[in-house]
Formats: sequence, C-alpha cells, structure tokens
Amino acid sequence: MNLKNWECMDIKQVHKYKISRISLLLLFFTSLLLLVPLSSTISNPSLTKEEHINKPQLHTNSNSNVLVDKVYIFTVNDPTLTFDSNIYLERVHYYYISVKIVTPDDECHMRILILDPVGDPYEITNETDMVQDDLREISFGTVLSGNYSFLFEAVLTDILNVHIRIEKGEKVLDDKIRPDETVLYNNVTKFKTGDVFEIKMYLESDKYYKILIERISTISLSLGNSSVTMDHDLWDPLQNQNKIFENENVTYSHYDFGTAMSGIYTFNLVVFLKAGIKCTNVAFALIAKGNIANIIDPNDPDPNPPEETPIIENPVINTTESKVEYFIPLEATIGVVVGCGIVVVFLIVIIVRRRGKNTGAL
Repeated sequence: MNLKNWECMDIKQVHKYKISRISLLLLFFTSLLLLVPLSSTISNPSLTKEEHINKPQLHTNSNSNVLVDKVYIFTVNDPTLTFDSNIYLERVHYYYISVKIVTPDDECHMRILILDPVGDPYEITNETDMVQDDLREISFGTVLSGNYSFLFEAVLTDILNVHIRIEKGEKVLDDKIRPDETVLYNNVTKFKTGDVFEIKMYLESDKYYKILIERISTISLSLGNSSVTMDHDLWDPLQNQNKIFENENVTYSHYDFGTAMSGIYTFNLVVFLKAGIKCTNVAFALIAKGNIANIIDPNDPDPNPPEETPIIENPVINTTESKVEYFIPLEATIGVVVGCGIVVVFLIVIIVRRRGKNTGAL
C-alpha cells in the first residue's frame, strides 16, 4: 500500500468523522426544537383542574346547564339546606328548581327561598304534602347575573332524603317569541311595591305592534293573601292615554296595538306587591307585526311577513371586531420539525459524501 492510498484512507476517515459530528449536532438541535412545545405545554397546564377545585361539588351531571343534581339528607334537628352565594345564575334566563323525596314512608313540606346577588329575597314556593317520588318543579326568571343563595327548609317528623335539581333553561320569553318576529324591545325588570317601569319608543303609523308582559318569579302561597297587581297604560304622541289594564293580577298577558300616527309612544307599567312580598321580576317585550293593511288577524302567524326596517328611537349599534385565532396541534408541529430535520440531514450527508469523493480523487 503506497503513500497515496494511505492519504486517501485518512481523508475518508476524516470525512466520516465530520459526517458523524454533523449528524450528532443536527440531532441535538432537532431534540431542542421538539422540547420547546413540550416545555410550553408543561409550563402552561390546563385550568380545568383549578376550576374543578374552586367549583362547588353540587352534582355529578356532565350537563353544563345542570347546576345542582344531588340527594341531600334532612333531619328533625337539621331541616335546612343552604347554598350560600355559590350558585351563579345568568340574567334574563329561566331556572327550574325541582325537589323530590326519594325515601319510603316519608312526607314533608318544603319552603324555598332565593336571595339574588344584592340580597333581595324571593319567597318562591312552599310545597305541601310531598311524598316519595312526588316531583315538584318551580321556575324562576332572573334579572341580575351573579351568585345566588338558595334556602331549602323542610317541615318533617323523621329523617328523609330529598333529590334537589337546579337547571338553567331558555332565555326569558323565548318560548313566546317566534324566530321570524322583529323584536324592538325585550328586557326584564325587578320591581318593589310602587315601582314604575316606563319606556319610550318610536313607532310608525298604521302598524301593528305586539306587547308581551310576564311575571317571571313565582310567589309562595305561604305568604297568605299575597298578590302582585299591575297597572298598564300606553300614551300616544298626542298624549292620549290608553288604559290597557288596571289593578290586575297578571302572570302573563299579551295584546296587539295598532298605531294611527308615527311618533314617540310611552309604555307605563306600575307594580304593587302585597302581604310580605319584597320584590318580583317582570319581563316586557315589544314586537313589530307589520302593516295593518296586510294583516287580517294579528293573532295568526303571518307565513309571509312584510319586510320592513324597524325604527327605534336612538338605536344603539354594537360593533365588535372579528378575531380569528389559528391553532396548530402539537403532533403536527413535531411531525413537521422531525420531517424537516431528516431532509436537512439527508442533504448534508449527500453533499459531504460528494465532496469526499472529489477530494479523494485529487
């Protein structure tokens, strides 16, 4: 073997050493790139565990609308159950509270009291003569969003188990308003005795408008001669008064009103509470029905309602910027990085080998 052959062997060994070193460096940097998304995932864990710890354990139901779904024990010495400001309710929604005895040979009465986020009480029911599997359900419509307190008080002679469920329902008046109807106003108000609700709306001439009024918080019969009465007036632009009803015990009412002129109309509602009722919640909605000439009966749904743009005094238009967020899964990121790394290593190896052949030939 001559000197030239020895030199060629040394050159090949050097190139093999260089290739191995370059490959190791590339693998090292590729590993660092793979660890970056993994470390970010570890340093930013999901908040699900923290939220689970902070959230009261009121049920095991996976339905997010079910706030409470559990069986509780009531005894003679401890006949009350309190959820103290730890149940969040969203405004302008119905909530359904149900109670049911689930032990045999037991009976009781059940009083339910709700305190809203500012501490105002709602004595919603006093269920009497409850026996096993006798389900009682009460609805409650909210005005405020926030944490509510619930008090369940049983009148009983022996220990018993009661299944309690609180579930979020639909938005207030959604079950009474068709999707194709043009809603000009829809809101809820909390009333204490003598409170006056008043809104002013611009209405067009020769149009039919539908008005909905509903008391959305129930009143317990245990309050004796309790009652909620209302006065409701409507004033046209010339200040002509239309008395819709007076001193009526209203749970739900609706009527249609046809306009003779365009202008500002005033809707007035006064609520009177009697026999220990502290407050009640009332929903009010105004819906545009269309041209009177095109409507034979305002109570019949119009299959082809006239197209019109409702005119509202001082309309408020909320505009929000649309934001689009893009997310690349971790698996896709790893696949792309590894694939690119392999291609780069392969290209470098080919280039180095070709240079090695050229060098060895010299």
